[in-house]
Amino acid sequence: MTDRFDGTEHPHAYPLLYTLANALAARGFTTSLGARAVTVARPGDASLRTQTITCKPRPIDGDRLWFFDALGEPIAQADQVIDAAVIIAADLTPSDATAGDDK
Repeated sequence: MTDRFDGTEHPHAYPLLYTLANALAARGFTTSLGARAVTVARPGDASLRTQTITCKPRPIDGDRLWFFDALGEPIAQADQVIDAAVIIAADLTPSDATAGDDK
């Protein structure tokens, strides 16, 4: 996969991926933006888990643009960048970090 836009991508996908990458970076994640996807990781995560997110039309939703994970599962409609960022952040957050401070 090339990191350069070659015209085969949806013309509105890259700006949405860029916006998503910035929203995740603002939450402390590292992001790597390519022409077709953004790769997201949590700095200092010993498991080295990453998410690769794409943006493409979803046929069962009138071909509206959606964010999808690497397995092709829908995350959120692409115009809901904050919702997508929250879902992705939750997926990359270790379960012990979300357990709270009940000690």
